[in-house]
Amino acid sequence: MVRSLALVLVVVAVVVLLTLRDEPKARITPIDYTATLGEIRAQAAYDVLAPAGLGSGWRATSARATSEGEATRWHLGLVTPAGHYAAVEQSDGSRRSFVDTVARGSHRAGTVRIGGVVWTRLEGGQPEQRALQRTSGGATTLVAGSASWPELDRLARSLRPG
Repeated sequence: MVRSLALVLVVVAVVVLLTLRDEPKARITPIDYTATLGEIRAQAAYDVLAPAGLGSGWRATSARATSEGEATRWHLGLVTPAGHYAAVEQSDGSRRSFVDTVARGSHRAGTVRIGGVVWTRLEGGQPEQRALQRTSGGATTLVAGSASWPELDRLARSLRPG
């Protein structure tokens, strides 16, 4: 009986050790989003913004151009040099609905001037905990993610129309 118990304990110990080991970091595969950007710029009735000059530490990981009814939406997801998530989101649909999709439940946390443009800071949202918001030319732009405020500010400062 002692040998059986010892065997069971060895099996349990092996299972525990296998589940406690460190997971390797997720592999990030950068993408080329220029084709998707060209597509949305041809469709949209607003100036579609994309980053310029961010540097090699920023990696684009997702890009989408979608239409929902009359609204045209642009999404560009990035990983920051610090390994956080940041995104550029734009839509010419309902501002309230769009903000709720990106940062539902967020509250206003003041404003900040970035590159001569005033952005509203939003905090405490889901799925994105931080966001910078501005409305211009009939479109709402959000720079959002788990990235720090300085990283989001840097991304917002880099945005240029096509």
